[in-house]
Amino acid sequence: MTKNRDSKCVWLAGASVLAMGLLAPAAVAQEDGESTRTLSTVTVTTQKVEESIQDVPIAVSAFDEEALNRLQLTGGPDLVKSIPNVTFTKGNFSGYNFKIRGIGVDVVAQSGDAGVGIHQNDVPLTANRLFEAEFYDIERVEVLRGPQGTLYGRNATGGVFNLITAKPVLGEFQADAALTYGNHNTFKAKGMINVPLGDKAALRVAGSLLQRDGYVKNVVTGNDIDDRDLSSIRATFAIEPTDNLRGWVSYEHFEEDDSRLRSGKQLCKKDPGFDTFAGIAVSAADQLYTSQGCVDAPLSQSNERVNSQATLGGGLGIAAGLLNGDAFTAPVIRDLRKIESAFDPIYQADQDLITWKGEWNVTDSLLFTYLGSHNETNSHSVEDYNKIAPNVAFNDLSGIPAGISPAADLYNALFPGGVVSDPELGASNVFRTFDSSGGGSEQDSHEIRLQSDFDGPFNFNLGAIKVDFEAIDPYDNHAGYYVLSNTLTALTQFNNATGGGVFGGIVPLDSGSTDLNGLFNDTLNGDGGNYFRSLSPYRLDSTAVFGEAYFDATDSLKFTLGLRYTDDKKEQDVIPTFLFTPQAPGADPLQPQPIVGASPDNGGDGSLNTHDKETTGRLGVDWKPDFSFTDDTLIYGFYSKGYKGGGINPPQPAGAGLYDQTFKPEFVDSYEIGTKNSILDGTAQLNVTGFMYDY
Repeated sequence: MTKNRDSKCVWLAGASVLAMGLLAPAAVAQEDGESTRTLSTVTVTTQKVEESIQDVPIAVSAFDEEALNRLQLTGGPDLVKSIPNVTFTKGNFSGYNFKIRGIGVDVVAQSGDAGVGIHQNDVPLTANRLFEAEFYDIERVEVLRGPQGTLYGRNATGGVFNLITAKPVLGEFQADAALTYGNHNTFKAKGMINVPLGDKAALRVAGSLLQRDGYVKNVVTGNDIDDRDLSSIRATFAIEPTDNLRGWVSYEHFEEDDSRLRSGKQLCKKDPGFDTFAGIAVSAADQLYTSQGCVDAPLSQSNERVNSQATLGGGLGIAAGLLNGDAFTAPVIRDLRKIESAFDPIYQADQDLITWKGEWNVTDSLLFTYLGSHNETNSHSVEDYNKIAPNVAFNDLSGIPAGISPAADLYNALFPGGVVSDPELGASNVFRTFDSSGGGSEQDSHEIRLQSDFDGPFNFNLGAIKVDFEAIDPYDNHAGYYVLSNTLTALTQFNNATGGGVFGGIVPLDSGSTDLNGLFNDTLNGDGGNYFRSLSPYRLDSTAVFGEAYFDATDSLKFTLGLRYTDDKKEQDVIPTFLFTPQAPGADPLQPQPIVGASPDNGGDGSLNTHDKETTGRLGVDWKPDFSFTDDTLIYGFYSKGYKGGGINPPQPAGAGLYDQTFKPEFVDSYEIGTKNSILDGTAQLNVTGFMYDY
């Protein structure tokens, strides 16, 4: 679900001063026998033409490969170190939140669009590996701040990240390699080779490898975890048959398989609960319902474990008779580099991205561009839900002789010696709870542009794009989000043993495992009701036309008008949230279930739909005055309207109406002024931006 922020305005400003001592030396110019150092200027294509970053009337940060290495920006999360108004956080689920000026993506819905558009070679990637992969053999990274929509193919309310890979160089052999070895057995290898194929074509192959031992200790298994084992290879073929026709095609494969932690360790100030309130005794059930698990406290006082009775699995463990209260009573291990887990985390991710681009000079002043892509990506992560081990065993009623208590007889039959046999989590007499998050997707995109370069005062850049995206195959056991706990399984087994008396029918166990002595053999099928399951098979069909017009009123004054029309269609199958759900014989819980009485668009045909059509744009002016106290000055002001499509909320239990099925689009009105200045004979730059958002 989304959080609405109605008519909230904020004034923020960002400034940067780049001095000679902070950046690597740039070109050295010879004058009168003396050398003069000036700041290097990065060439960017944020406006789809090559120009100095100091000439672009947009708040943008750009880094070539040399700058990335110097600043030790190894991947997407590191960009927070060097870009104003940027944050990067990883959530509990498979996604992340890249925010610019406070705008990102706070929804957990599969259909929620990113606030910051992630692009590679200008291709928008709805699903991507920015969190995992490292940069290698790139031309530069560009990050634009503020709403974007008339220059890039997909809408972005917060900004755009664009990774531009190095392309083949015609007629020249090149090769480069770098090896690194460090502590924790860190081994990095990066390299590329550029091979000319005659005068008109070339092939460039680049690769990256990172392997590292973990430096977090799992004290239960005794293993080092949170290691790294990831690799990537990219091959790009470029051809230029004539002066007016050129193109390239690229294939990139990324893969990771290690014990990376998806989320951090919990520290807690335990909520002990209460057994009386205002002198009135509180029942055990009410104690269970009112426990918060943790209470607000400073980090210095968070030296305890969560009260397990406030968790889903812990509370239901009490309901099943396995526990009498909190299972986490021992002191917590404060060291953030030590966790407790019955098995080591699993983290797997891969991506296959094919991109192609063709350019045709229709005339000396008109350039036609076609950009296409096909992207397939998967991720799978399993880890301990709390990363703390219980120190209280399940109740053992084996000391009660048979025949004295029917309830004890059933308990001992189901859980002999207090041991629960779980299809995925094995046989254990202690509380085990894990979560699994992941899924796969496919995307195809096609974009065309027509761009002018007339000698006169008027020019334009027109484009259209179509994006088709499909997320999650429900028959893939890695898709969706699961909470697995042996207490949930125990309660299901108790229900079934009593003829379905607890949940009103027989609840099937997950069929993916028959080895009850194993410990997460990763054969989860998602067809059992003994685990919490949330699946959101989602499809996007988005088309847009967009463009900008430029008018040079004088040699130093330019006006810009950009417009965009977007048509977003989203569809998500109705597969209800699943926990303790009885099933009729032969029923398939992975199939969509129409919502009785609803219209076809609202789930009556088994799918939920949204359809948003919006027109947005930007208007601005930039001026290059000739000031005597600067070497080069740009002053600009722009109004932009940003739009991010609505979507479909995560699934609910069948028949429940706990919240709206869909959520509405997001809008931001952005007012921005800024100036970019080269001063002190090119040895320093002073850039200042101020903006106001009505979000």
